[in-house]
Parts: sequence; C-alpha cells; structure tokens
Amino acid sequence: MYVLGISRHHDAAAALVRDGEIVAFAEQERFSRAKHDGRFPTDAIRFCLEQGGITLADVDHVAYFWQRWREPLHAAKVFARYFPATLEVFRNEGDQGARASGLVETFRTGGKGVDNFHVGGAVLGHVKRGYTLGRDVREALGFTGQVKYKVHLVDHHRAHAASTFFISPWDEAAILTLDGIGSDGTSTFLAVGKGDRITDLRRFKFPHSLGAMYAGVTNYLGFYPTMDEGKVMGLAPFGRDTYVEQFKDLVYLADDGGYELNLDWFRHHTSGRHLMSQKFIDLFGPPRERTKVTADNPISQHYMDIAYALQVRLEEVGLHLARWLHDRTGLTKLCVAGGVALNSVMNGRIFLETPFEDFFAQPAAADDGSSLGAALAVSVGKYGRPRPVDGFMYTGPEFAEERMEQALQDAGLAYRRVDDIAAHTAKRIADGLIVGWFQGRMECGPRALGNRSLLADPRDPESKTRMNEKVKHREAFRPFAPSCLVERAGDYFASGYPSAVMLLVFDVLADKRDVVPAITHVDGTARVQTVSRDDNPLYWDMISHFEKLTGVPMVLNTSFNDNNEPIVCTPEDAVACFRKTDVDALALGPFWVEK
Repeated sequence: MYVLGISRHHDAAAALVRDGEIVAFAEQERFSRAKHDGRFPTDAIRFCLEQGGITLADVDHVAYFWQRWREPLHAAKVFARYFPATLEVFRNEGDQGARASGLVETFRTGGKGVDNFHVGGAVLGHVKRGYTLGRDVREALGFTGQVKYKVHLVDHHRAHAASTFFISPWDEAAILTLDGIGSDGTSTFLAVGKGDRITDLRRFKFPHSLGAMYAGVTNYLGFYPTMDEGKVMGLAPFGRDTYVEQFKDLVYLADDGGYELNLDWFRHHTSGRHLMSQKFIDLFGPPRERTKVTADNPISQHYMDIAYALQVRLEEVGLHLARWLHDRTGLTKLCVAGGVALNSVMNGRIFLETPFEDFFAQPAAADDGSSLGAALAVSVGKYGRPRPVDGFMYTGPEFAEERMEQALQDAGLAYRRVDDIAAHTAKRIADGLIVGWFQGRMECGPRALGNRSLLADPRDPESKTRMNEKVKHREAFRPFAPSCLVERAGDYFASGYPSAVMLLVFDVLADKRDVVPAITHVDGTARVQTVSRDDNPLYWDMISHFEKLTGVPMVLNTSFNDNNEPIVCTPEDAVACFRKTDVDALALGPFWVEK
C-alpha cells in the first residue's frame, strides 16, 4: 500500500510510505532552491514517486497535513476575533497577502502556487486545499491517467505526533508537539502513543502559542519570524538575566500543568505579523532594525538580554509541560515534534531535568516532517500497516558517480578519484581544510547529518570564525555542531545519550572545552550529533580516521550551503556552492577537488 504525504505552508514537503518502509521524504526547497519554499511541493512529490518507481496511478492514499472539517468554523472565529482588518487579505496577492493574513506570520510562496490561489493566506488556503487536493496533485504533475487514491485530511498535530512516535523505537511513549498553530487551532498537543494508536490527552490552542510567542520576539529582535528562531536560540547565551523576571509575565504557568500567554504583550490578536504590543515596547524599548549583523553593526547587549529571557521562559514552559505529561502518564520515554521542538536547548533540559529517561525527536520536526507524519497517520494509524523500523534520516535523492563526475567536468574543475575518501578527507580536515562532504542519500530536516555537510577541525578556534565569515557568510554569534562518534560522546559531553539528529544540547565537559573550542558555544554547550556505524558507516569511518590522527573523536559539522539558501541537493548544487564560497576542498562521492 502506497501512501503519499503532503505538507504545504512553509517548508513544504512530500513523503512516500510503502507499508512499513519510508521510501522517500524531502523538502520542496531542496529542488526549487528557494529557502523555506511554501509552494505546492510538486518537485518533492515527483522525486518521491520516482524513488518508489511508481506513478500516481499506483498511489493508494494521499494524506494532507491539515484537517478540513472544523476549519471553516475555526477560521471564522479566529478572523473575527483576532484580525479586524481581514478584508485587506482580499486586496493582496502572493507573498503580500500571505503576510497580511497568516495566522503564524509569513508562509513564503516564492512565487505563484500551482493553483494560483493567493488570497486568504495559510488558513483559508488549507480550507480550500481540502476540497481540491486530489485534483491539485494530478495537475501539478501533469498526470492525465486514471488514479485510485483516496484523499485523507489529517489533524495537524496528530500528523506531528505520528511523525515522531511511529518512527521511534518504542511501543509506548508520551508525546509532546509544539508549534505556531494547527488545523483546529491547536498550538501544543500532549498525547500517548501505544503500538499503532495515538491518544489525545490535552491541547492548548491559539493564541496561546509558544511558537507564536517565540516568533513575535524573533521579529522584535530584527530577525524573520518562522525562519530565524534558530538564530535567536544561538544569540541567547550572549545575554544576561536582566529581563528574566519580566518575561515570566509573558506566560503564566498553571498549577494544573498548563500554561496561558498574557495577550497584553502580543499583537497577534490585531495583526497577523507577530508584532509585540505597545505595552511590550514601552517596557523594553523599540524593536531592533532589521539590518545585517556585522562587526560594524553588532547587536546591542540589550537585545541579547531579551533573547536570553525569551529562551529561558520557553525552557521553563517546556519543562512544565513535560513534567505534567510524565506525571499524567507515568511513562519514561518521550517523543517530540513541531517547529518549537527544533529548539535543541529546550530539548536538552527536558531530557536532563525531567523524569523522562529516553528522548526521541525526528530530524524534520517542523511542518516539513508533518508530510511524513500525515502519511504514517494513514498507513499505520488508520490501516494498521507496520511502523517503519529505520531509514528516517537519509530519505532524499542520491546520485550515481557518473553524475558527480559529469558535474565536475562541466564546471571545469581539476579532480581525482581517491581510493579511500573517508581517510583522505579526515587527513585534510586535520591539516586545517574546510571540506564540503557530499555522500549518499540527502538527509531530511534543517540540520546536516553527515551526507550534505561542511566539515572542519573542531580543535582550531579559527574554524568557527572562518566558517561563519568566509564560507557561510552569517552572523559571528552563531555556533557550530560537533559530529561525534556515539561511543565516545560521554568523554566530551555532559551526557553520552545518543543524539543522532542533532536536537539535543549538552554541556561540553569543562576539561574538554579548550580541546574542541570551535564547537563549544559561549555558554560551554554544544548541539551534539552522535554518529553510529549503523546509521552512517562512511561518515563514522571518516570521523574514526580523524580520531586516529588527532585523538579527537569528532569533526565540526554544518550544513552544506551558503547563507539564505537550502542545503545542497544535487552534485551540481555542491559544485556551485564550493566554487562561490571559501570552502577549501570538495569530497563529492569518491572524487576529490581542492582549491
């Protein structure tokens, strides 16, 4: 049984599930090269079908990440209560209309969608999509044959829940999903998963949204909401506790384990743009101008302190919810998903400071992953097909050596084939080179997991500076992650717990911080990726060679892309990024290029 899962809003994506196997899953942006692409995921769908060797005629079910049946009533209530200027939506088209109407701010279309539906923004778009999805898929692919598939509309947060629990290694676990807003207004969802069933326990609804709260302050800090929250998380450790007490008033923590936003601080009840209220501005001052952060235009300490207070409050709410969930269920295993679950600092505290003993997050925790979740909600939850047992990290395209070599030849690059690319790459990283590493199937999610990565020596403090300034062209305050052999993680970090998808932050042990300064953030932490031989044998082999050369069982790892572009997908993407940045060398499959 083939189930095609689709998400569209921001980070549009598609997934194909065949019984208990994830055949393919990828984000639309990787093919269109428009970051956070929210258009209909035509290219991602086409890839999934090609990877499965099928056409639309073979698809049994199409699952969409947003439910229709409650949506019209909910949309009317939300627009009536929170958006007095709703009529402006119908005077705008494309990105402008989306920004004017989006419940959780912008859904970036990057241009016109497949069906030319531009007015009404995210929610009205989802309502309409529920009635036209079957047709939209056929038209997007230009498919004129007969189809047999049945369309399923899946509750958004249950799609998030399915995306993490159904691929977790456990038969029973507590589930926590957090984001901006879902199909019935849900922003936070607490549940229990057992076998092929997910049972609701509790929901918190918009406007009481942790995702919206974080997005509002992200916007206040001069970054782009729903896109730059990771920057704010990286900025927070530079702050002081100046405003921590004041930020407690943003979110009330209830004795019954719940929470409620103080809406006096927010303007998402009068605007769809995640603005903070005049009360907030009167207390904390005017928003930071949205200008590029450079050495000549740094972020002032005041705004760093705001970021710190925001991050602390989010962590406190996350801990509060997780403790209630543990008390209610008595379970020791926790699965998380949703855009807020990309906050790896919060995740690390939940794992270390609550009674949960095991933690699982899927790499594409945000809305892109809900395409996979929708497919699994139908395949596993509705029809009782087996749960996938592996294969949830490297789900994208892979390319033959002939394609890689042709890309190098077309670019006019001098290259050579290396017998042992892992050993050779480790040696050149130890020599101080920054290497583009392109191997196997592309990983899913926003974090590079060792198949589309830029790698450097974690021992050299200049690795971080050079990577930020000369390669990634991004803000100097942003940290880099270590890819560490799983069997050695406990020797360097406060926890050796497996963290294969880079969604847990742990302290770097005090006596190791000077050993690996390039991956140690200003607060002494690191967002750890543990690498096992089973998950990625070639990447594990390369890091093992680096350990033999240096005694350090890790490399610095960041996504293979320039700033403001998606992670590279094809050999041609990798060659283009290599040529336009100060990357020193490229390991493209077995081929080696060095500047």
